[in-house]
Amino acid sequence: MDLIDTIKNNWGDHQSHYRPKESVVMIPLIKHDDYYSLLYEVRSYELRHQPGDVCFPGGHRDEGETRKQACIREVCEELLIDKKQVHILAQMDPIEARGMVIYPFIGIIDDYHDTYSSDEVHHIFKVPVGFLLSNVPQKYSVTTTTVPEEHFPFELIPGGKEYKWMTKTDNILFYLFQEEVIWGITARITYMFIQSIK
Repeated sequence: MDLIDTIKNNWGDHQSHYRPKESVVMIPLIKHDDYYSLLYEVRSYELRHQPGDVCFPGGHRDEGETRKQACIREVCEELLIDKKQVHILAQMDPIEARGMVIYPFIGIIDDYHDTYSSDEVHHIFKVPVGFLLSNVPQKYSVTTTTVPEEHFPFELIPGGKEYKWMTKTDNILFYLFQEEVIWGITARITYMFIQSIK
């Protein structure tokens, strides 16, 4: 078999199997007497991934689940509530972060009594939507660049050690509420939501 036949044989009917990693989160609305608040979690300090970070309830999708089903399941597992208490209102546009695609849903939780799973959640807190509408988040930039290892063969690339590596600059948002700090992806999703209801 020659080169062209080999390429056709190996790639002719190829279907891409690449699927970006996905996760779902819910922006949970809690109704009070005369206002709504958003519910946030502080991740358990015992978790290996992002301990102590502020987040919305959510996680990965299991085999055979829709994104909406995964969202409801994760909310119920983390907040120890029944799925009948969770009402999904809408799905927002997905966002990409560090190679993962996050699908945010907006929902209301009925009859919630501040329960949560201590295996995953250190504590929860609520922020009035009015506070988020009237307080612009702080914004700081972070630039990511490439740092070659010590024995990198600079002599093999154009420009050697002066090679112009690509850099990426992101704006990181921060909301400060009482003793809590909402930042990063969670602040970005919060900002998207708040902008959508103005």
